[in-house]
Amino acid sequence: MRITALLVLLLLCLPASGCPKDAPPPPPLTPEQRAEQEREAGAAEAMDHAMQLLHDGQFLDPDTAFDYLNRAIELDPSLTVARYQRARLLAERNRYDEALDDLNYIIEHRPDYTQAHYSRGYLMLRRGNYREAARDYTQVIKAEPSRAEAFVRRGLSYLNLNRVDEAVEDFTSALALDPANLEANYNRGLARMRLGRHEAALKDLNQAFILDSNNVRTISARAEAAIKVGRFDRAAADLKRAIELSPAEHGLYARLAAALKGAGDAAGAVDALHSAAALARADGDDTTAEAYVRLLESYMDQAYP
Repeated sequence: MRITALLVLLLLCLPASGCPKDAPPPPPLTPEQRAEQEREAGAAEAMDHAMQLLHDGQFLDPDTAFDYLNRAIELDPSLTVARYQRARLLAERNRYDEALDDLNYIIEHRPDYTQAHYSRGYLMLRRGNYREAARDYTQVIKAEPSRAEAFVRRGLSYLNLNRVDEAVEDFTSALALDPANLEANYNRGLARMRLGRHEAALKDLNQAFILDSNNVRTISARAEAAIKVGRFDRAAADLKRAIELSPAEHGLYARLAAALKGAGDAAGAVDALHSAAALARADGDDTTAEAYVRLLESYMDQAYP
């Protein structure tokens, strides 16, 4: 037994045949590799400092965050999140071309970055590039089909491209996801008016009014729909409310005149047009003021034959 145990011990002490030897140490980094590591570390640190300033989607100190993001991108141009956040800050500063450069870079290198498509669509919509905006929002919808706001904004793009039926479909899709979406209700109402579906438009604009009863554009649009279906008293009441909220807007008085005329109140229509002409002149809009005066003369001929 003692001899057997001794043999086992000797065998354990011998190096196993075929076992790998200790791995050689890695070769030292070249100066270029070391510099690359230092750049990546510096970029990550700058990015971390910037993101520490981000709370609830907003930077507490935008200027400092902007400097950190610039530093991060300078050290590592491929930092997608840094470019996206910088694009947001650039857009907030109305530096749209520079924001677009960052978003284009992101989409070129990361075409699946949905939020970059969403933000670029917004910039395209603002700039009146409606076809490009619609394409970006289509990419967003494919990736996130439950995002109501993407349908709303693509619908706006289609509406501006005069693809009205498609716009209605998109607003309807948005409302299926978010029935209380003010923009979807309002814009579907406008689209349906353009299609001559005035009763349906009035229903949409009623819903928009419920969601925001102090919104002058919604009140005014609802009044237009009411005029189209012959509900002149309702339209006049809405327009008087809009004038209370925005008393210097001469167009509201002109629309009020049309509603009052339809309701049979010719004298009230004349007074409203007097106000419209005076406000247009005060704004320096003599051409519109003259148009109101010509309309006023035809109203007075009817009111006081």
